Amino acid sequence: MPEQQRTALADQAARQAAINERARNVVIDARAGTGKTTTLVARLVEMVAPTDGTAAVPIGRIAAITFTRK
Repeated sequence: MPEQQRTALADQAARQAAINERARNVVIDARAGTGKTTTLVARLVEMVAPTDGTAAVPIGRIAAITFTRK
């Protein structure tokens, strides 16, 4: 199995935990090309349109920041 595929499978539980966390802020720190933006977008979607029956977070209460250090 290619290294990238193994990594994706190995950290799926951590990604899902970051997506579903509602009680605290989450920092996602990983190397380039590992799916940080995809995880962040999935988290934001889950916050404004929850699939677990919890109340949605008002869009005005959400701040998301991404950056690249070069």
